[in-house]
Amino acid sequence: MMKSFRISKGKINGARLTAFFFFDIINRVRLTLGVECMIQKYLIKVGIFLLNCSYSVFKLLPTNSNKVLFLSRQSNKPSIDFRMIVSQLEEDRDVKIVIMTKRIEKNMKDVLFKNVPLFLRQMYHLATSKVCIVDGYNITVSVLNHKKCLIIFQIWHSLGAVKKFGYLALKTPYQQMIAKELKMHKNYSYIIAPSMEIKKYFKQCFGYKEDHFLLGTLPRIEYLKTHHRVNKEKIYRKYPQFRNKKIVLYAPTFRTQGTDRTQEIIDAFQNSKYLFILKVHPNTKTKYHISNCVYDCREFSTLQLLSVADYVITDYSGTSLEAASLKKPVYIYGYDFEDYQKDPGMNYDLKKEFGKYFFEDAHALYECIAHEKYDKQVVIDYFNKYVVQTQDVTQKLVDLIIEKGLEDEETDYRLFEKTS
Repeated sequence: MMKSFRISKGKINGARLTAFFFFDIINRVRLTLGVECMIQKYLIKVGIFLLNCSYSVFKLLPTNSNKVLFLSRQSNKPSIDFRMIVSQLEEDRDVKIVIMTKRIEKNMKDVLFKNVPLFLRQMYHLATSKVCIVDGYNITVSVLNHKKCLIIFQIWHSLGAVKKFGYLALKTPYQQMIAKELKMHKNYSYIIAPSMEIKKYFKQCFGYKEDHFLLGTLPRIEYLKTHHRVNKEKIYRKYPQFRNKKIVLYAPTFRTQGTDRTQEIIDAFQNSKYLFILKVHPNTKTKYHISNCVYDCREFSTLQLLSVADYVITDYSGTSLEAASLKKPVYIYGYDFEDYQKDPGMNYDLKKEFGKYFFEDAHALYECIAHEKYDKQVVIDYFNKYVVQTQDVTQKLVDLIIEKGLEDEETDYRLFEKTS
């Protein structure tokens, strides 16, 4: 701790006075901007500079005009949307497909030994591809200066836009700084939106103007309908006790903070006439107390489990639209609705969308399922409002990729700056 001192009327200790003002200025700067924040900012700048230096070497390689690159950090496996697009592309055209799906590591050791090699492989393929398709934010896509001929499509991994994300979800100056330095959602040529209503929110979340949006629906909508019976039989073979039973599927969104009242909805359905499937997010670490009539069905995805569900309970995830596409009765368990409206925030009000099928109390929700007939017009109207295309959606999306990407020879796409 710096010793205190006194300035006399006659003589000023110059060295101490200088030190006092120096440390005072440093503290003010540290409090205002945050030293750690400033260090991070410049480390990011240096990292991006080094990535672009390496990338400039890869860009000397020729572009394969039939090469399509799929990048995702949502999962270590290709999504059903990626798989269906690839299948249709290969059927329609002679293409070279490269799929790179890998979650980004966060601890320092893995950052150095896993992320850096991953980034280098991504840079090679970005430099030699004609089209790149992403389903979320990808560092190398957004921070690098790409060839003019590379066309980048963003097909957001969630069917709807209930939760705020991207630029609408930035709450603090620190978050804004990180987003700016990491060039969040830059460089997209086109963004696929499932409806005009969703596009309205996508424009703000991604920070792009009208001319970057194309109307299209994720292939999973087609998958849900075409694979409904196949998925149901797969699940019945694994769980024969599901046959001729009423099944409730609970698929909540992933929460990083706040109260978790999942146990209350489990307790409400335990020892009831229903079989209860608890399908929490893979990143959820909480352990719940369950009985014999509660299943996690970890071998199957939420999309597959929708085939056997008689009732679907969810909250702020795209599962509500996926279930609505099958006209399944959908109930919203929004026990933290008020808090969630504040952080991260919601683009549209599920209370208004679902009315009497929105609940904050688990036992009231159970009573509704047990004793009230569901008005399916609620989910029909909800789905039609937020998803426009429902027929041949994979083919239509692939047609857009071919027309705007693989067949585009003249348009000059390089960097698309964020717009407000």
